[in-house]
Amino acid sequence: MEKNYTFNDLLEIVEKLRGENGCPWDREQTHDSIKHNIIEEGYELIEALVENDFPKMADESGDLLLQVIFHAQIGKEHEEYTIDDVINAVSRKLVHRHPHVFGDVSVKNSEEVLANWNQIKRDDRGQKTVADDMRGVSAFLPALMRAEKIQSKAGKNGYVFNEPAVSAESVYNMISILADNNDKEVAEKYIGKILFELVSVAKKLDVDAETALSRHTELFINEFAKHEND
Repeated sequence: MEKNYTFNDLLEIVEKLRGENGCPWDREQTHDSIKHNIIEEGYELIEALVENDFPKMADESGDLLLQVIFHAQIGKEHEEYTIDDVINAVSRKLVHRHPHVFGDVSVKNSEEVLANWNQIKRDDRGQKTVADDMRGVSAFLPALMRAEKIQSKAGKNGYVFNEPAVSAESVYNMISILADNNDKEVAEKYIGKILFELVSVAKKLDVDAETALSRHTELFINEFAKHEND
């Protein structure tokens, strides 16, 4: 009969892989050397979720969990932190940010829950302004996703973005500037503006810019495959 492993089994497996008689590759890894694996495994889980593939969800969730445990094992070896610290930190956070469940705060709906969560989060981080809140959005997020989050925070606090028609004209004008300019610094500036403007248009039309670009990239791959086979 095939063995069913537990969470503690997984901790022991990773510890053994990193141990003296473990795997040479696993033993060589550091926080820095495997940090990008977190991104890759996260997106592979998202793919499984989009495909509604339950066995794949379990498999990819395991790969993502492994990254957390692997880093915790490295942390344990260097006396930085352990998996117990990870579990304690997230448990404390969940209890602290759900006072309507674990405390005496009353809420009417999920909107109030989110408002409370965000306010507690800002208080915990010492963020006094909306700009502070924006700076708290990780700079390591995919750029389109980060732009969308920043724009959402701005919109919820009274900032009014251009209507799609105005944005379209603005994008056209910036593309015209690019066509007449070979300066890389200028090009980077205007391409950034164009992409930010397009994220704003996507939000107005209730389209996720990250998803839209990803799907179009898939279409391009399919078109290229046809071109390659011609």
